[in-house]
Amino acid sequence: MYKIYSLDKIKRKISDIKEIDSGFIELEEGKYFIIRKNKVFIGYALVENKEEKYRLCRIFIRPRYRYQSYGIKLLKFIINNCREKKIDTIVCETLEIKEFLKKVNFRDDGEKMVLSGILKENLRAKEGMRITTISIVQNLLLALMKIIGGIYGKSRALISDGINSMADIGTSIGILIGIYYSNQPADEEHPYGHEKIESIIGNIMGVLMLITAFELGKDSLLLLLKGEFDTKPQILTVVWAGISMIVKYYMYRSKLKIGKQTDNSALIADAMDSKSDVYSSGGVIIGILLAIFINPIFDIIVSFIVALLIFKEGISIIFETSNLILDKQDTEFLKEIEDYILENTDVNNVHNIYMRKSGNKVFLSFHIRVDKDMSVYDAHNLMDEIKESIKLDFENIENIIIHVDYFID
Repeated sequence: MYKIYSLDKIKRKISDIKEIDSGFIELEEGKYFIIRKNKVFIGYALVENKEEKYRLCRIFIRPRYRYQSYGIKLLKFIINNCREKKIDTIVCETLEIKEFLKKVNFRDDGEKMVLSGILKENLRAKEGMRITTISIVQNLLLALMKIIGGIYGKSRALISDGINSMADIGTSIGILIGIYYSNQPADEEHPYGHEKIESIIGNIMGVLMLITAFELGKDSLLLLLKGEFDTKPQILTVVWAGISMIVKYYMYRSKLKIGKQTDNSALIADAMDSKSDVYSSGGVIIGILLAIFINPIFDIIVSFIVALLIFKEGISIIFETSNLILDKQDTEFLKEIEDYILENTDVNNVHNIYMRKSGNKVFLSFHIRVDKDMSVYDAHNLMDEIKESIKLDFENIENIIIHVDYFID
């Protein structure tokens, strides 16, 4: 159980806490983040809100509960509260615990330890939701324009393109849901966070594209087999398809930019879908013109080709997002990590390097070999140096696990 108390709310319990922690600080403006288990007091952290920052004044865990990750849990509790209160930075001037603070990505700033960029994840979610909401509105308007325009303009290809835009609304709604849940903080049941849901949503989006492509292709093929292609589209339908092409290109560029900035696989997949829509709208224009000036059959043929393009893009998205779910290894990135360690430390053997990606976060694990006479203390310090250096020089690395082996004579 986690709770936040002011000094007034715990005054009756101060004497009990002081018996456990002789260094207890009474701070009128402070927040006391307390952790309990089965109604037993485990520990607390005292935080002062100062100059739009949180100042960590003290963190205490009862001796018998130490080395069980309760201190880490308390810090994560504080960080989650920072996100709620729009606080971007935590500072701590108690350098005696700096090794502990490094475990949750605090950096050594000389006279203090600093954790900054806490709201970066909020910004990631905000930007993703903003661009996806705009996409939903644009796709709705495009779908109505193309379906109505296709019905009145007698163009099967334009109607198919409109149905495709309608399907895009459903996938965008799925992405919104994915962005919301993927940005929930890590917890005990999901220590790697919830970001993989973005890849799951991307996978679902690919399947929906396959279903849409199948239905569009089946209807067009049946019309071709029945020989029902004697109606010429109206020239105005070219204008609707042209507008769609321009808007879809703008959507593709916008979503791809935000998707890459935030490393959101679902948003990048949606951008690729918009890119395929640009080509399909271009094909629709060509098909309508050929249907008007040569033969109406081209309108149906292009409708079928649009379905094939959607199918191809759906397959591509499924493969791409499945690789993320299955933790496909980026060999170039792992080689870069290995070279970095060998070039910047005294370690001359790195092996068993693996990575796991969850959203924009990368989790690394690898083995290093050291001299068999190296002390545990020195090996531990070496690991901390490697971890801190890699995190500083490689963006988005969330956590690193290092296993130490020794050289055999």
